[in-house]
Amino acid sequence: MKITVRGALLAAAPLLAAAPLLTGAFQAHADGTAPTTDATCVMSAHGTFASPVDPGGANIALADTLVMAGTVECVDGAGAPAATGTFERTVTMPATECTGDEHGDTSTTTVHWSDGTTSTFRFERTDVVKVNGTASLTVTGTVTDDSARFAGDTLNAVGTSSGTGCGTPAGEKTVDSTLVVRLTH
Repeated sequence: MKITVRGALLAAAPLLAAAPLLTGAFQAHADGTAPTTDATCVMSAHGTFASPVDPGGANIALADTLVMAGTVECVDGAGAPAATGTFERTVTMPATECTGDEHGDTSTTTVHWSDGTTSTFRFERTDVVKVNGTASLTVTGTVTDDSARFAGDTLNAVGTSSGTGCGTPAGEKTVDSTLVVRLTH
């Protein structure tokens, strides 16, 4: 069996993406102030790029916007169901491409909880490692103070996304993603 460097890097990327989550946990323990997990949420989404990525196989990093919508399911710190809902997010990407590293993507996610309330998740930094449209994601941010749920919490997340069309004449137009978000205070 041959393992290509490209495949090996992609396989390792999700493991490396978890490092900031673990680093935060170790730092909190060293400080004696372990964070309290309010919830862990799974956000599943489908998105559309404003401009196709990598049309014709150029793989040139260009600014783009990704509009996403999906569902969210949260459990509390003990693992009991805590909240469900839907969300929409617009991601601003300073330099997206089909293969490469993207750093500094930002977005605001509006969550519409099933009870009719809303929360705003600010993804202040999203780092992406991407190979041929498949990516690992590492996200840090906060929940706004005026949110109905998890107000003022810090969020750390890891996830994956995948899209098709990289290198084709049309380029990558859509993407599906799953993000696991830990909310702590």
